[in-house]
Amino acid sequence: MTRDVRRRELLAGGAGLAAGGALGDAATAAARRRRVPRPVLYDVAVVGAGLAGLTAATAIRAAGRSVIVLEARERVGGRNFDHVLSPGKVVELGGQWAGPGQDRVLALARRLGVATFDTYSNGNSVYYANGQLQTYSGDIPPADPASLGELEALILELNKMAASVPAAAAWEAPDADTWDRQTIETFFGQTLASAEARNLADLSIRGVYGEEAEEISLLDLLQAITGVGGDFNTLIGSAQSIRFVGGPQQLSEKLAAALGKRVKLGVPVLAVQHGSHVTLASGSESFHARRAILTLPKTLSGRLVYEPALPPARDQLLQREPNGSVVKCNAIYATPFWREQGTNGQATSDTGPIRITYDNSPPDGKPGVLVGFMEGNDSRLFYNRSAAARRQAALECFARYFGKQALSPIGYYDLAWATEPYTRGAYGSFNPPGVLTSLRDPLSEPLGSLYYASADASPTWPGYMDGAIRSGEAAAGAVLASL
Repeated sequence: MTRDVRRRELLAGGAGLAAGGALGDAATAAARRRRVPRPVLYDVAVVGAGLAGLTAATAIRAAGRSVIVLEARERVGGRNFDHVLSPGKVVELGGQWAGPGQDRVLALARRLGVATFDTYSNGNSVYYANGQLQTYSGDIPPADPASLGELEALILELNKMAASVPAAAAWEAPDADTWDRQTIETFFGQTLASAEARNLADLSIRGVYGEEAEEISLLDLLQAITGVGGDFNTLIGSAQSIRFVGGPQQLSEKLAAALGKRVKLGVPVLAVQHGSHVTLASGSESFHARRAILTLPKTLSGRLVYEPALPPARDQLLQREPNGSVVKCNAIYATPFWREQGTNGQATSDTGPIRITYDNSPPDGKPGVLVGFMEGNDSRLFYNRSAAARRQAALECFARYFGKQALSPIGYYDLAWATEPYTRGAYGSFNPPGVLTSLRDPLSEPLGSLYYASADASPTWPGYMDGAIRSGEAAAGAVLASL
């Protein structure tokens, strides 16, 4: 079957669609004979029921416009996904943290009655390097003083460079071409002399992107630093300092509950017909709207069938911004035994597959939860291995940092985000070298009746829940102004 034939079949969807999203004349006549009502024409259709999509839909409804939200999954929340342990207590399998300055998500939590609490940090942290384990207090691992000096100088230099990079238009920076031609790893190699400093720097990039520094443009990192306020330390520190009682997925659940039947689950959009109006096809169903907001991960937006086809720059961008790769692992224990040892559950390591951990327990510490992350190449090692092998590897890492007691949890939950059909990776998308300066992110502008929004599309707090909310607000404002 050719791509053109497949496109026509998807767009038809059994409904006899014609150009502009209306029913063809023959189909309309047949529908009248069967006394089938004409299709509903919504003001706005939103694809995706994560924070970006639900924020946009809420604003559109508040403005008195009709809206429908189409979600492929049988749940809302997107990359927020919480597993319930008991009433009010969860383990977060997806995004979970906020931090100072993330005003939108913290304000939304207050409005919806969702309390916050601090990430547990009392006691010493663990640093595992060269086969040796050390504990330390404060924010800085007990690395060699020369390595720490190099890292401090690196952060100052990154912040200085980022000051000239506009968060919404990185390609306008005076040195954009030079910085976009090299990877983060290339820059680290030119700047850092010691192996320990390079290892810690690489680890920080995995923690931000879920990807290897050798895959990502230096300009992308500088743009991200600008987007969180200008300090690299924010990306790797304070942005992980605040959690939500009962988990962050309930923010989406509460927004969806207020929208009621306007949110439709289990409706994967496969094709988009756009012109003066929009028709979204999902199997045999079709939905019609004057405008549409697509809040899918970029790699999934690029897999939709468009009629007419996307302009080449937009299509090329969606081909070139992949997601990172992360397996998030939560081990459940009767108590947070590591606290009794004087440690806070936070570990930094040069040995995988889990190199970063946190105490992920509920506010009262019952039960105890350790969370760890297999990121980048460490996670890809487990693509073709069993869930049991993944679990065993995770527990062995926890035991390496916190003792043999970690080998015997009372529960274990993980999620390999690259296997999720409607996400295909984590933490979000990134730009390889050359993409930002050659294509200049055409998604920031609407394509006729099509608008885009996502956490990754926000110039402020990109990739975070706060960024998703900001992006949804911006898309809703633009759509409302156009109607």
